[in-house]
Amino acid sequence: MTQQIYARVLGPLTLALQNRNATPTAQKQRQLLALLLVRHSTVVPVSAMIEELWNEDPPRSAVTVVQTYVLGIRKRMAEFLDVEHGEVADRYLRTWSKGYLFDARDCVLDVRDYQVMAEAARCAASVGDDRRAVELYTASEALWTGPPLLDVEAGSPLTAELTHLEQLRLVNQERRIEALLRLGGHREACPDLARLTAEQPLHERMQAYYMYALCRSGQRYRALEVYHNLAELMQLELGLDPCWRIRQLHLDILNASDESVADILETRHAGYLIGWNAPSGIGSFARPA
Repeated sequence: MTQQIYARVLGPLTLALQNRNATPTAQKQRQLLALLLVRHSTVVPVSAMIEELWNEDPPRSAVTVVQTYVLGIRKRMAEFLDVEHGEVADRYLRTWSKGYLFDARDCVLDVRDYQVMAEAARCAASVGDDRRAVELYTASEALWTGPPLLDVEAGSPLTAELTHLEQLRLVNQERRIEALLRLGGHREACPDLARLTAEQPLHERMQAYYMYALCRSGQRYRALEVYHNLAELMQLELGLDPCWRIRQLHLDILNASDESVADILETRHAGYLIGWNAPSGIGSFARPA
């Protein structure tokens, strides 16, 4: 076989070779394949697979049923991916002591590519190459075609993996925004931040990025609206005020003149928000007593 198998979990579950789709149709097989792909190249214990399928109420025949489901996945791979059944078991969906492993070394796997590109972006940012970091973060984000495994019913182990992926995505989105703002891309960041803050209305740091970007783009009134909406929602949902740094950001945007607001944002807020260093001799504000 010369073509590579494509496996995707950042969106609908997919296991395919060109136009031949080997994705299982049976729900429990889909759950097992999804768990194996998300934990690619590591052994998934049979106990975790049983928990995934039945939580705390497995049938007595659970181990045998899991073996049957794995066999069904292998048969479908052999049928649709032009691979001998024995090769599937030896090369891809491998049996290990008390578990199974999906060996993705010979596959194009979106979640692995995403993690590799995001780590490369983080490394680029750490050495000051923000432009390259933004490019890599943007390319990694393009691998997402929807919520991860949006068409798979998830048990406890898979739910934990999906929560991890969503949190990782959010962290990488924050890092991309930070790098873009360090490059001065305030206007370019605003459309993304409008979407991200709508998706994460109580995420204070993302809201602060949006306030900062809007104000640096000459939209002070909208930055003040963002704060007002955040403060109102936090009181309604949590009975809390925004953190002191966001309150100070709001006050500085509110009280600064048009001529001084950019300098105040850079000297007082850019350091902790986006890692931008203020000019020598000018420090960021200290927390009020």
